[in-house]
Amino acid sequence: MTFRTGPTKPAWVLLCCMGTWLATCGPSFGAPTTNTAPTADMIKTILKYLELESKELYEDYKKNSSGEVPIDESLQLPCFTLGCEASTNISTIEAYLEEVRRLSENRIDTSRVTKRLSDITCSDVRCSNSSKPSVSGPEKFYERKSFKLTVLKQFSDCMEKLEAKDRIC
Repeated sequence: MTFRTGPTKPAWVLLCCMGTWLATCGPSFGAPTTNTAPTADMIKTILKYLELESKELYEDYKKNSSGEVPIDESLQLPCFTLGCEASTNISTIEAYLEEVRRLSENRIDTSRVTKRLSDITCSDVRCSNSSKPSVSGPEKFYERKSFKLTVLKQFSDCMEKLEAKDRIC
């Protein structure tokens, strides 16, 4: 035997409204979402931000570094292409950028750029997702400055040349 202790209609309305509200607002409050590939518009937007932010990182470092620091031509940072090689190249670029941040004692903030790179990393199973390589910069002060400038310059140049395509993978 069931007992009704109050009006049920408002409870049903509240339940339906809360369900809709939770379904609509769920992801913005930290609910798990499915990991989908970025759309063509998202890729183009991310690449545009990467181009601007990489140029800003390079120009800020160049402006704030004292004296003339030469570019180290022996260091070749991979410029990623949009395709299966993207994941490998992006993880290598991320490793170099993290080393730049470490060598600068966190004065060069590469976190936004690294986050944007991870947003466009290919998650296609047909592409080999290699692990992030280990990169260690030089220990001498002057060589460290040259390393940081070279990485930032090459990354900026790479982003400037990159054409946005519809897909990464």
